Amino acid sequence: MIVAVGDFNSGAMENKGLNIFNTKYVLARPDTATDIDYQNIDRVVAHEYFHNWTGDRVTCRDWFQLSLKKASPYSANQEYGADMYSRVVQRIQEVRGLARGAVSEDAGPMAHPGAPGAYMRSAISTP
Repeated sequence: MIVAVGDFNSGAMENKGLNIFNTKYVLARPDTATDIDYQNIDRVVAHEYFHNWTGDRVTCRDWFQLSLKKASPYSANQEYGADMYSRVVQRIQEVRGLARGAVSEDAGPMAHPGAPGAYMRSAISTP
């Protein structure tokens, strides 16, 4: 099931049985939408469904393993984009996106490793 919300603060979010989308990423008017609009719709819908097929089956030990939950859908989405469009163009777009987001953030003053070197366990033991 899909719900489109006009004021959703993200592109979309997958949940078991319900995907919530920003209307921008599921609805397009043929008289005003661009090719990029249609491609963004295609890729966002595919990404959320890849989460349902793969990512939601990954159980993280803790928040430091969140990248594992995200890696599988992103990898599938990249292959999907390469198969549907030009593999070379998609790769360039992926690298540009990384350079705009992750790389610039990693070079900033607040940069830190994804997982700490150590952490203290809770006093409550679990079996």
